[in-house]
Parts: sequence; structure tokens; C-alpha cells
Amino acid sequence: MKKTNTILLLLIMSFTLMTLSCTNSDDDVIIDDFSSLDVELMARDFSGVVLVAQNDEILFNKAYGRKNSQENGFNDINTVFDMCSITKQLTAAGILKLEMQNELTVNDSLSKYFDAVPNDKEDITIHQLLTHSSGLLNGIGGDYDTITEEEFLEQVFNSALISPVGEQFNYSNVGYSLLGLIIEKVSEMDYESFLNSQIFQPSNMYHTGYVIPDWQEDEVANGYLNSVENNKPNEENWSDNGPYLNLKANGGILTRANDLLLWSQSIMNNTVLDEATTSKYLFPHFQPTNIYDSYGYGWGIENHDSENKLVLHGGASDLFTSDVWIYPNKGITIIVLSNEFDQSVYTIAREISNFLLAQ
Repeated sequence: MKKTNTILLLLIMSFTLMTLSCTNSDDDVIIDDFSSLDVELMARDFSGVVLVAQNDEILFNKAYGRKNSQENGFNDINTVFDMCSITKQLTAAGILKLEMQNELTVNDSLSKYFDAVPNDKEDITIHQLLTHSSGLLNGIGGDYDTITEEEFLEQVFNSALISPVGEQFNYSNVGYSLLGLIIEKVSEMDYESFLNSQIFQPSNMYHTGYVIPDWQEDEVANGYLNSVENNKPNEENWSDNGPYLNLKANGGILTRANDLLLWSQSIMNNTVLDEATTSKYLFPHFQPTNIYDSYGYGWGIENHDSENKLVLHGGASDLFTSDVWIYPNKGITIIVLSNEFDQSVYTIAREISNFLLAQ
């Protein structure tokens, strides 16, 4: 089973924007308190984990549905899911970590890191890759297609730009895979190894990665499509170092909700990035977008100049759906992970947000 194609992903991401602005509909989760959330999620046959926290206090953390077809194969709060495109914020953090270490700058161009970059792409900057303003296309193949670095770069560099460099927001998985390669070239480490040493370990995220964590057999959820069990993500066509470049660094990292809470706390506590770099990380660098009010570095940004500033990002395949919302000024974190393609993930996050902000 291949993951969702580019068009479906963009439709899903557009749905996020729609749910942020639309009024309640029959599909909305109406939350008066966390008990009503629990009842609603069970009524919807939701499959996954929902975690809500404020600062160091977990307000809600429950699991629903099945992670596999074994007799006792139910999701629990420690189940590992595919975070899909939430991976991008980790790639962005890796780039900024290298900038903190004076190993690169976001104003560097592609031609500094790659040979034979064609004229129309040689001046694309890391900043433009981070903000989806490079003009590069979304993707060049299936997420689980075998592809070498040479083949990947040849196809990317030979592709036509879909907009002038730096002028428009066009969501690009290709751009984030290039960022992953830049991380490897600058750090002289494999992408996941760099994230593990610089982000996951300092944040105590011991259950996040591609292949480094010692996953137990029943720890990672199988994906479900129309109630039919499919593979675990790490049972797909991966290399020894995780996914090939059509997916690597733009998606596919595996995690559990508690690890994402630790990541949120690391951001707000400046554990991995210092205060100035965190501000740069969560700054609205590009607008308008067709998804969020504006885009930072791997994050959508809403209400930037408000006490209710929101940084968020979702992800989806045809087997998994994810969303993380953080209100950094309020210390609120909302995490929804599902092992189904479930558009209500975004609605759930929004309604939890509405309930909390109304308190």
C-alpha cells in the first residue's frame, strides 16, 4: 500500500484551513468538557490517541480503536504512529540547530551544497525551502519507491519550477527532502542519526525515529484503510536507514503522543534551540499560504501577534492522520494521532482548542 498522493495531501491540508474558519457542522465534535470528548470519540469509532496538556499537566490522554488485528491489539497511550508531515518541523529544527552551531545559514543557496544545480534553481535558499516558497514541485514519485540520491537530485533539478523562486507558497515535500540532504552534508551524519543526537535525545524522545528506536513487535500501529488492516509504516519498502528520499525528511517519522508532548515542551523551554532561534523557528516568515495564515519554518502560524498565537501542523497518508497544535503563550499542547485516514483529526483538535480557550 503506497501512501497518499500529492493531490490528496493538498486536499487534506486545505481541509485544515477550512476547519479553522468554518462554523459548526454536523461533523463537528462538540466539547463541553473532557468527558464529552471521550463520549464523542467513542461514538465516532475514532482510532488513535488524543493527548492534551497545559505546561507540565496532562489534562487528557486516552487511546481508542485497534492498532492491529491480534486478540489484544488495541491502541494504548504508548502506541507508535506515523506522524506524516509533522516530520517537517523536526527537519526545520535540525537546520536551525546547525545554524546555531554556525555550520550554515538559512540564506545559503542550493548551489553551495549540490553540484550541477541548473540556473533556474541555483539561487534557491534554505529559507525558501523551509517556507515552501522555492517554486519546486511537491513530489516526484511514490513515498515508498526505491530511489538513489543521484536519481532523486537528477529528477528534482530537471523538473520545471511551478512558480518563480521566492514569490508563492507551494507545499513541497521535495524541498524538505533537500533540507534532509543538506543536514547530512553539513553534519556528516545520517539524517536520523543527527536528529537523534541533537533533538530526540536532549528532549528524552526515546520512541521517535525511523529505525534507531528498538521498536517492539506490537508497539507500532498498523494502518487501516476502510477498516482493513494494512502494513506498519516500517514494514514498507524502506532502506536500512529508513525511507528513501521521496519520503525521507519530509514525512514518515514514527512517534507516540507522549514524545510529541516532550517535543512541545522542549520548544517552549528552549531545550534544543535557544530563545532567539526558537523565535525565528516560530515566526511567520511567509504569507499568504493556501493552508495557514502564514508559514514559519515547518509550522503553520495563526494569530501571531495575539496572546492566542497558535503554531500547528498536520500530516496525512491514506493510512495515518496527525495534528499537533501548540499555544506557546498559554503552554497548551494538543496532539491527535490516528492510524486511519480520518479528516476528523483536524476537527477534534480545533474543538479541543475552542473548549480550552473559552475557559
